Amino acid sequence: MTTEQTLQNLTRLLAASLLAGLLGGGLLVFLTTSLHRWCWSGLVDSHYGFLDSITILQAIMLGILLLFFAGMLAVALHPGKTPAQAVVAGVVSGCTVFLVNEVHILIADCLGHGSTDLVGDLVRQISYLLLTHPVPLLYLALFMAALAVLGALFLFSIREKAGGPDEKARASRMVLGTMALFILALTFLPPLVAHAMPGTQNTVAAIGRTVISAERTAPDTLVLTAREVPAASALADPHFSVYLDGVEVSDADAAAAIAVSVEPADGLQAFKGSQAAWQGAAVHNNGTPVNVAVAAHGADGSKLFVFDRRV
Repeated sequence: MTTEQTLQNLTRLLAASLLAGLLGGGLLVFLTTSLHRWCWSGLVDSHYGFLDSITILQAIMLGILLLFFAGMLAVALHPGKTPAQAVVAGVVSGCTVFLVNEVHILIADCLGHGSTDLVGDLVRQISYLLLTHPVPLLYLALFMAALAVLGALFLFSIREKAGGPDEKARASRMVLGTMALFILALTFLPPLVAHAMPGTQNTVAAIGRTVISAERTAPDTLVLTAREVPAASALADPHFSVYLDGVEVSDADAAAAIAVSVEPADGLQAFKGSQAAWQGAAVHNNGTPVNVAVAAHGADGSKLFVFDRRV
């Protein structure tokens, strides 16, 4: 093999490894941040420490599997002919996952502190970490690279045991597909089980996050808006109960008793952005504000007031 061919193979190997690392790092960030919050949203546990431990363990296991996946993907994209090439692929892909994860953490930290010069603040953060914590960062990068190397060597050994090129490609697809299924199962099964467990839904805490606003669009007209609402599973009734000076006016039928009209007729519903308007003499502010109260009906049979104010 000529020097030019060697350089070409090395370039392809590095490119494949970088691509695998970028994909693995991107998946790690996505699965442990945005998708993680979505999967566990609405879960309020009275035994918070238990669920907290489960989510931490899930994130660690996802990181390990994704590092294995990155190493295997690097070998699948550019199959080497020797174990040494598989090791190089694993090291490069693992270090790339490490860099993607660290950059994401630093960017999130800068944005969280209201950075107005993201690039400058990011450079300062990186410089500070390299100067103050070089050894821990090196150990973490080596650990992540080692996990990716194990994945790369595993797929390399599977391919070596296969027959011709078609069998090797089939083996790569089977191993990568199996690993992807493991990652998906680890992502979705724990929150699904937690949601199904009795006692994980704390209705009081869920309803307590409700935000209702009130405004007058005319002296005799009051508009209520649901800014934030609990998950539908926490409610027994998708409508809020509304009271004016202690009299229930939740819908048009109830409000008719005090000559107040309601639009829409079924009142304020429990979804984000929902609005309802009450109009009539009983709503009129003639110098004395009207006491407005809003209650939600929990799935556990509770009735909790989420708004109580003079308007």
